[in-house]
Amino acid sequence: MQNALPLLTSTDPRSIAPQHLRPVPPAQQRRRTGPTTWVCDRPEVGVYLRRQREALGLTQEELAVAALTTVSSLRKWEAGLRNPSPESLVAWCRALDLPDWLQRKVTSLVLADLDTLQVGTWPPAISDDDLDHLEMVTAPAYYLSFPNLDILAANNAARRAVPSLIPAEPTSSRPTNLVEWVMTRPARDLLANWEAAATRLVFLLRVMGPGLVSQQRLDEIFNFCYAQSPRDFTRFFHTDLTKEQTSADLVLVRNPHTGANDQYTYRFLRPVQTMRPYEQLQLVRRRKPVD
Repeated sequence: MQNALPLLTSTDPRSIAPQHLRPVPPAQQRRRTGPTTWVCDRPEVGVYLRRQREALGLTQEELAVAALTTVSSLRKWEAGLRNPSPESLVAWCRALDLPDWLQRKVTSLVLADLDTLQVGTWPPAISDDDLDHLEMVTAPAYYLSFPNLDILAANNAARRAVPSLIPAEPTSSRPTNLVEWVMTRPARDLLANWEAAATRLVFLLRVMGPGLVSQQRLDEIFNFCYAQSPRDFTRFFHTDLTKEQTSADLVLVRNPHTGANDQYTYRFLRPVQTMRPYEQLQLVRRRKPVD
């Protein structure tokens, strides 16, 4: 059985990550200056999608045909002179082969009244009914804010399975964060494919966060991660992933009783009726492990 996923690095030109990140200062300089601002690229949506087109090697004419629009309209969208209709925006994103989660961010930024990602607040206001529903899930499950990935609530199954990943007390100044946790020693010890899991989570926040999560909160999370392992976090932060790599959902958990690596998959589940300022994360063990 495969014990760990290969290191997620990519030179694939189809990579969906922003292409312009501020270089990380040398460690000596960081020690002198203290906390650092991790500037994640935050261009206008049109500029960002133009970069995706260029990364795919497509001309405006080719993309216009694929998106079922005119070259004139596409040029105005990329220049930020006009916003596309909801239908045209979806066609534009699909023509660029963006993953669903990234389409959701673009939609949230362009059509805020139709699809708004809700980052949430701390401490959270979670109803007793919602907590009851979370507790009825037999697998480890959490409520978390998205895309900043703050842990807001956990059921008993999650608290037993991962005691190092539990919500902070409401009186705490800041919430427990999933990206911060994955950079800690307990996460390294628990996850056999730790590098793959950590790279995916750091990438998700780096790409989804800007424009939706405050720069102050992003810096707070990323500086904590850097303090845990400067070299590893810097490498993860600058690793771009392909669409296929971001869709991977395998987590290999070391079983302390058998010594084997148990295979789990995870899902982010979004409430539909009614919308909530948080989402559910479930971690389910595979009934039929894959070699």
